[in-house]
Amino acid sequence: MVDKERRKKLVLHLRHLSVGLISNDEFEEAVMNDVSDGWLPEQYHRSKLSKRENDDPIIKPMLELCWGLYDDTRNHKLIKSDALRKDSFKIIARCILFLHSDKEYRWPYFNTNNPLLQFSLSDLILSVLTLGHHYRNKREEQIISYYEWQKSGDYDVWPFFKISDYQDQLTKQPFLSGKKKTSI
Repeated sequence: MVDKERRKKLVLHLRHLSVGLISNDEFEEAVMNDVSDGWLPEQYHRSKLSKRENDDPIIKPMLELCWGLYDDTRNHKLIKSDALRKDSFKIIARCILFLHSDKEYRWPYFNTNNPLLQFSLSDLILSVLTLGHHYRNKREEQIISYYEWQKSGDYDVWPFFKISDYQDQLTKQPFLSGKKKTSI
């Protein structure tokens, strides 16, 4: 399901965050009000909304991506030393292009959180007893799974699933397309 309204709002906030118009705290507040039903980006996966069958499947991975753009331990804008790198801007631009599309998100969900954050008490004890080997094995399993996940589509154009989807959407750019829109 494509939720155009939430996608539009997420695009607006992501654009403002990525160019330093708003701080990370302002971004989180805006997302909580407009996109994630009161959940912080990094906690959205726990929400009932994210688990609903009719939730737009791009919202969860996009919020996780956004959360990785800034340091959530302090309030700051993505300017000067905190500014995004050029390669990050390319990914953000592609994400914005995708969010403006009517395309369904077709990638399977992949949890990128560190396995340590999902450890049970027995996993923690086992990691201590094995001097960290248990944790390293879980982390290695996650990395291998990530490489397998990348093969499920054309990873170089994520969040688009296929290069042809990306190329098609490039012909429908919502910004700077050279076509003047008239408003009524």
